[in-house]
Amino acid sequence: MTNSGITVFGRPSQTQAAYEVPSEPDALGFPRNYVTLDLETTGFYPNRCAITEIGAVRVRDGHIVDQFQELVNPLRPIPRQITALTGISDAMVADLDPIDDVLPRFISWLADTQADSIAEPIVGHNVSFDLRFLDYNTRHIAGVPFACMDYDTMQISRVLFPAHKHHRLADLIVRFGIAENEEHRALSDAIQTQECLEWMHQYTAEHCDAAAIDWRSVPAKTSTEIIHQQLILR
Repeated sequence: MTNSGITVFGRPSQTQAAYEVPSEPDALGFPRNYVTLDLETTGFYPNRCAITEIGAVRVRDGHIVDQFQELVNPLRPIPRQITALTGISDAMVADLDPIDDVLPRFISWLADTQADSIAEPIVGHNVSFDLRFLDYNTRHIAGVPFACMDYDTMQISRVLFPAHKHHRLADLIVRFGIAENEEHRALSDAIQTQECLEWMHQYTAEHCDAAAIDWRSVPAKTSTEIIHQQLILR
């Protein structure tokens, strides 16, 4: 996919009359074919900080079938607290490609689907954070917005388990018996996020009335090209 094709990732072109869901969800509204994404960055703000790692896994019918992982040279010093958290140091990325080179490769990987020409929904934990960085950099590199439909495992957890105070990825993987620690590396976090989504999918099937389950589509505050699919329990 060329950079110009980024505009239609996960969405129809402007010549199409209506939005067409690229991968039909199951009877409960959960996606079966999707990409789980995680980024590591130098900080919180896309206009002042940079991506240091992209990790993602492609899922078919609930099972991982492919993965993407690349470290990124942020072209600026990585704060010491970020290195302490992620283990990613200036020396690790000094000779690697910057985001201008890595992002087109990631976009090409996202579009590489045997099912059809429209990419799958994106799943992430607090996924708005990652999508803001992708959108900012896509606009900078290609001059177009990053467009997708997404599901947020943090939002789903908050709806399913309102009695719990914390819904970080580190909380969920322990609560669900997936792992004891979050590694704060993009690929491993993407895999753990996929496991969390599938765990909550199974929980919903076993403990929730299907008639009470619904989803709403909400445009992102920062870009109408990004559509959040949010779980609702009636």
